[in-house]
Amino acid sequence: MTDRSDRLPPWALDGRSAALAAFDRGDDGAAVAELAAETAPGAEAHRCADGEAHGTVVSSLRFEHEGVTVYLQVQARGRLRAVSGLACGEYDHAVLNVRRPGSVRSLRVGEDGTFSLSDLPPGPISLSLSGVAPTTVVTGWFTI
Repeated sequence: MTDRSDRLPPWALDGRSAALAAFDRGDDGAAVAELAAETAPGAEAHRCADGEAHGTVVSSLRFEHEGVTVYLQVQARGRLRAVSGLACGEYDHAVLNVRRPGSVRSLRVGEDGTFSLSDLPPGPISLSLSGVAPTTVVTGWFTI
């Protein structure tokens, strides 16, 4: 049998890896944090404590599941994106897995619940927060 993808132009396969990642069964036992709020604040510059602009905030999201809330801010930095956030709830030494089609990046959530990632290409993303009692909490897929 011939692979049909051999005859398709490259742009026709752009969404294929994202679609396949959406069917990943690795977190079947995880609780799903539902999207509770989403805002697009417009062209607001994101500034750090030093007052220097570090990108434009393009959206703010809030995911909730029982006693766990994850606040996210997505910033555009040229052609790349950055995600910063705050995890609130009962957890100890939480690890955040950032799931992208074809890859996963892990980082520890700070003691104050903060986390940040930079230099991400635009596209689909999902977050998995483990170390949360009683189970891992995942967000649905969203686009940055």
